[in-house]
Amino acid sequence: MTPTPTSIHLRLAFWGLMLLIVWAPMPLGSNRPWSAALLAGLAGLLLIGLAAGNLRAGRRPTVDWGRLRLPFGLAGVAIVWAIVQWSTWTPEAWHHPVWRQASAALDMPLKGRITVNPDATLSALMNLLGYLAVFWVTLETAQSRRRAALALNIFVGIVAAYAAYGLAVFFAGNETILFMRKWDYFGALTSTFVNRNSYATYAGLGLLCAVGLLLDKARNLAPRSGGRRRLVRRLNSPAHLQLAPLLVAALIIGTALVLTGSRAGVAAAAAALLALPALAMLGGRGGRLRQIIVAVPVLAALLAVLLFAGNPLMERFEKDPLATDRLPAFALSLRAVEDAPWLGTGYGAFYETFASYRDLSVSSPSSWKKAHNTYLENMLGLGVPAAISLNLAIFLVAAGALRAIPARRKSRVFPTLAVAATILVGLHALVDFSLEIPAVAATYAFIMGIGAAHAFRADDTTVSGLATAVDQEAV
Repeated sequence: MTPTPTSIHLRLAFWGLMLLIVWAPMPLGSNRPWSAALLAGLAGLLLIGLAAGNLRAGRRPTVDWGRLRLPFGLAGVAIVWAIVQWSTWTPEAWHHPVWRQASAALDMPLKGRITVNPDATLSALMNLLGYLAVFWVTLETAQSRRRAALALNIFVGIVAAYAAYGLAVFFAGNETILFMRKWDYFGALTSTFVNRNSYATYAGLGLLCAVGLLLDKARNLAPRSGGRRRLVRRLNSPAHLQLAPLLVAALIIGTALVLTGSRAGVAAAAAALLALPALAMLGGRGGRLRQIIVAVPVLAALLAVLLFAGNPLMERFEKDPLATDRLPAFALSLRAVEDAPWLGTGYGAFYETFASYRDLSVSSPSSWKKAHNTYLENMLGLGVPAAISLNLAIFLVAAGALRAIPARRKSRVFPTLAVAATILVGLHALVDFSLEIPAVAATYAFIMGIGAAHAFRADDTTVSGLATAVDQEAV
């Protein structure tokens, strides 16, 4: 089939997106100023290129933008408010007291702002816009079932490769990250990330996608009728060999996940994995047995991995389920939120704000740069209304994906994984800051974009012809 102008620019955007997903975990999870800026900048360039290609080709969207208008609008509220926090033209009564104190100490006038750290707010805003760009590009380029499946299979391979690297380093002595000597988490597998918990979320997302694809392929391979004899014949057929790469990838990723020793990361991944078969069976007419056929052995294999490689994790579970400083830090953060509930103290400026509230109840020598609770940190930074707006935007996309699962027969796996991924990151965000690591947030945006592309499709009768054409030129 001769490529059309539409297919060419979509292909370029798709493969550019996949290269971005490959790159994101490499430089310490993109959690350094230069690597975070590069990730956001490349995502923005992809979005601009895609928009220009759409405009030139006159491409019609195959998603229902009317249903996405509210989530995008709510996210826009948080973005606009972060800009307002950063600006200097707001009323002086809104400015954080630190600016008046600094002006008096320096004996010189200073332009005040709502945020206590303008650079941190600008950086956090840049990251958020980058994640939205990843979501939008994925939404536009993954509307074909074949391309969406290809994207997820490539992603599973990427996560498995990073997990294999992490395993090699771990069993070699666990003293390096890439070409640098490790400076923390010597007893934990972290792959190219610094923090065990952040890598656990990333690995959990990869494991979730591997198991989700396994469930979907097994559902399609299992017989729809014919009794036990036909079931046994189908299970013994060579067709099931195509499940082997995904199963191997799941075992590699699962082993790496367990060896992180992240209690919350493994628990959140386990909760999402347990939810996955139930979500996949929503509205499934006659498909429950086919889901169980693969769900039981896959979950049994993952349990075997837990028993084989889980000693470090079990040792940590025997300790206090929350680090001793977490609860006092949460209480201090809530006190800070109460002091600025409407305006916030600056998106991304938790470190500077928390330093002025910290007392001896937080006894560790750690500088405590994160709240270890993303919801709490966003409320402190953005203020309660804007934080709720941002969280609600994500919730509405996930809710739309949940509603779409029963209605999607051939592409049910994509909204299913979006909902399960939201369960994973949503639970882990209660006790950690993985979503504040650019590689993790961009990966989550990527999975949500694939789910939304199939959950928010326009009316199938009006776009079926276009969808068929896109499927034919998917890769």
